Amino acid sequence: MTHLPAALRRTALGIAVFGCLTQFAMGETVTAPNGSAPPVPDQTQAVNPAAGKPTQKQEEGGPPPVSWNDTYIGYRYGNDFHYPGVPAKVVQNIGYLTTTGGFAFGSYAFNVDYLVSSAANPEAGGPSNGGAQEVYSVGRVELSGGKILRRPIGFGPFRDFGLTVGYEYGTKNDAYGERARMLVVGPTVEFALPRGFWNLTVGARTESNHNGITGVDVHFNTAWHIESSWLYPFRVGPVPMVFRGFASVTGPKGKDGFGVETTTEFLTRLALLADVGSFAGHPRTVYAGVGYEYWYHMYGSPTKETAGTITSAPMLMAELHF
Repeated sequence: MTHLPAALRRTALGIAVFGCLTQFAMGETVTAPNGSAPPVPDQTQAVNPAAGKPTQKQEEGGPPPVSWNDTYIGYRYGNDFHYPGVPAKVVQNIGYLTTTGGFAFGSYAFNVDYLVSSAANPEAGGPSNGGAQEVYSVGRVELSGGKILRRPIGFGPFRDFGLTVGYEYGTKNDAYGERARMLVVGPTVEFALPRGFWNLTVGARTESNHNGITGVDVHFNTAWHIESSWLYPFRVGPVPMVFRGFASVTGPKGKDGFGVETTTEFLTRLALLADVGSFAGHPRTVYAGVGYEYWYHMYGSPTKETAGTITSAPMLMAELHF
């Protein structure tokens, strides 16, 4: 498998280096909150124009604003990642760029990761070439029933209902030569929380990929897919904290590039971050903390077929929000 094109590697490396100097494997799946409030301004829907993100009042409760944006760069590090066929632990440095926000008819979230592995997960050609690099992007757009109808449609424990569509795209320069292409679609429910948000989508996912070891392109069967994302702000004494994460379950999708029947896979990533910028007079700007990733039956590969299909990796994380 050839290496990533020079232009792509320079661009991705720039993202990673930028993230490292400022101290989301799969990209972070995040669906931003919509709410069912109609798109008219009031105090609970105000947006901080300087920060470009929900105000502190929105974080502390009430419906989310109609139009808002949070764009940030980040870095995470872990030394216990695994990949199918790679029995050794893999160290990874990961830079990421994320933008998420709301608009007149719903919400959006886009993320790109640049992952640099240690030599345990080498580039094509062997460990002497260094660790593999991967670019992985995830995007989601949720169309809000409440925003489109311009009236609240939530009831009881539900704040809003909508439809989520999205993509995933990945490329990697190891021997496998990933060329992941996914589409996701399904109805979404937003739960009514006193602060933060929690969404659940149930739908379908398509996938095509490339197996550089066997030299075949793989077109998987459409599989059922469930994903959820959440964010909950709280305080520990004087320290503002955020607990956020996502989880996804994808059903069997037929045979992989080795002719092995895939099985149900589960992926979750959690983050517990402190708002350290608040101590310098810049709240909701600089975050640092810990994360955790658990991936079972990675890529749908059964554990009985190959080593390295389970990842359980603690991480250190830091982010700069604009």
